[in-house]
Amino acid sequence: MNRSGQGQAGFTLLEVLAALAVVAFGLAALWKGLGQGIAVTQGLPDRVMARWVAENRLVQRQARGDWPETRTYDGQTEMGGRQWFWQEQVTATDAEQLRRVTVTVGTQEDDPSLVSLEGYLRDPGAGGSQADGQGTP
Repeated sequence: MNRSGQGQAGFTLLEVLAALAVVAFGLAALWKGLGQGIAVTQGLPDRVMARWVAENRLVQRQARGDWPETRTYDGQTEMGGRQWFWQEQVTATDAEQLRRVTVTVGTQEDDPSLVSLEGYLRDPGAGGSQADGQGTP
């Protein structure tokens, strides 16, 4: 009982299948994105704690006025109820009074690469201390 002049209303099976395929791809991409977001969020507390360990290593050296030899130092420390493994790579710079210290920290002794932090140490025996007004800040 089709009136002449009126077309059929509705979607064909092919159009419905194409729409379902587009929705399926969209949901798959959303699911993958949510999974990656959850993985990043779960690892965030470890990275924050590892960053604190690295910062502590640099601050301890600065506070003691260390002038370490240019080599690699390894060690471990406990923070937050966990064992953290760190590695300090001390290298010379173009400025004779400065040493670059790169600290990497992780939860595994053979791969302390969760966080990397770089800092600089000034030679405490380089003269021109701030106390006598000769040094620069």
